[in-house]
Amino acid sequence: MPIAPGTKLGQYEVQDFIGQGAMGLVYRAYHVQLQRTGAVKVLQGMAPDPDTTTRFRHEAQAIAQMRHPNIVNVYDFGEHDGVPYMIIEYVPGGSLANRLSKGPLDNATALKYLRGIAAGLDHAHGLGIVHRDVKPANVLLEKDDTPVLADFGLAKLLQGSSLKSMTGVTTGTPAYMAPEQVTGSKVGPAADRYALATIAYEMLTGVIPFDGEGLMELLYAHVHREPPPPSTRNHSLGPRVDAVIMRGLAKDPGARWESGTAMVDALSAALARRPEPAVVRTVVMAPAPSAPPHSTPVAETAIAEPSYVDTEAPSDPIAVAYPSPPPVPARKSHRGRNTILIAAALIVLLIVGVAGYLAGRPAPVVSLSPSTVAAGDSVLLSASNLPANQSGEIRLHSALQVFPFRADSYGNVRQNITVPRDAGIGGHTIQVCWASSCHLTAIVQVLEPVAPVTPPTQPTSTPSPPASPSPSPASTPAPSIVVPAISKTKGFIVSFRNFALGTWTVNVIQGGRSYLVTSTRVPGGSLNNQSFSTPTPVVALVDAYVIVCPNTGGSCLRSATVRVDL
Repeated sequence: MPIAPGTKLGQYEVQDFIGQGAMGLVYRAYHVQLQRTGAVKVLQGMAPDPDTTTRFRHEAQAIAQMRHPNIVNVYDFGEHDGVPYMIIEYVPGGSLANRLSKGPLDNATALKYLRGIAAGLDHAHGLGIVHRDVKPANVLLEKDDTPVLADFGLAKLLQGSSLKSMTGVTTGTPAYMAPEQVTGSKVGPAADRYALATIAYEMLTGVIPFDGEGLMELLYAHVHREPPPPSTRNHSLGPRVDAVIMRGLAKDPGARWESGTAMVDALSAALARRPEPAVVRTVVMAPAPSAPPHSTPVAETAIAEPSYVDTEAPSDPIAVAYPSPPPVPARKSHRGRNTILIAAALIVLLIVGVAGYLAGRPAPVVSLSPSTVAAGDSVLLSASNLPANQSGEIRLHSALQVFPFRADSYGNVRQNITVPRDAGIGGHTIQVCWASSCHLTAIVQVLEPVAPVTPPTQPTSTPSPPASPSPSPASTPAPSIVVPAISKTKGFIVSFRNFALGTWTVNVIQGGRSYLVTSTRVPGGSLNNQSFSTPTPVVALVDAYVIVCPNTGGSCLRSATVRVDL
């Protein structure tokens, strides 16, 4: 059953239907208070089975752990009439699949897209999350053409899960599916990197590795056949490009690239055709045995064909030394050898000196003060140990904000950054970038603006005749939460005090990062205790606190900071 426009889902109002993903229907929605457009994703069908609902919840929790420029952001999660929904970042630029349908990509554009996808996958894999359905349709494009990974509907938490789809059930899109997914074997990050190599193959050749196959033939080919090398379909590609892509498409997961970024770096070098020293291949053959004196002349001498190992460039010159009289020995000069030895020693000393300088130089560091601010407020970024007088930029995500900077002569940077009022609550990534790379990262925790509290006016007392005593109305106490302890394994209890009836989103904040717990319904009353599980990424023996935010809009409430127990 479709959701009608105008339906309220939490703080968002559904506007129209925009598409369908692996797990659910997607609608465009609008947050009136934040003036922000989001994408609301609900389950396919309005009566989902328990397993599908559980998998949808895992999807929301998986994405909520990740804050990365190349991964779609999650804003909220809850239920509407028993149906779970998730509100994610709205990316208006279309998908990579749409871009590929318009024609082939040049190498620079292909590498740009691949590098962004690889960075997002490597970040997710570092958190123990496997996408399982990487394909061009699940890569959205920002207005500035930045690729953003979406639809973690088949994501698996490596820390463990009871979902039956995690093993023994094939999930994914056949054209980009790794062999281990086809056979129902254990699936890990290498499966995502196989899909990344498939996308690279498609970008560079215009077709997928096993093009023109039926479904069963395609699945069989992933497991048992080798695809044609990319250079057979695009003759401008060389053997080095073939080697990079074919390693990414290896049948054995352990033989593939160790990370997506490593594969893209190797592919970039191969496409750049970086020159290598020319090698002259010389095959030295033994001189033919001379005939002994007064022997019978040999009618024919058989000379074995020279053999050698070919290199990449078949046009390299080949010098073959045929049988000849032994040369006259010449006196060897050691002057050239000594010069080489002296030059090698100087190079070693230079390398040691540079390594010592780099090792002794303190690493760049960054800090935020404060690390938690309300939307619309400013945060002071302080960085040190940067190169002297270095220019660069500070990037604030989710909606990208760029602030240029220039370090002083001591390599220090101090700059105020204003968080936009429409920034979503939760952790936002701040990066300090220079020399074409982002070297420092920090997380600022953003809260909704705290509404000012106006003290009740006290009426001026005037003398009045004595009257019979009557009870005076008591002021309504403000709502608050109390979390006495947080346990890594046993969870935690939140005491909701003086709350009105409503639904609240619960998050755990630790180390500047926000971890979604759940959305819960709180009955009205002076005291209500509820138990929650601690999110997997929260670590023990580190301080943390709990924050709850109303799904209908308004101010968030936070608990006191406590040390997380085991």
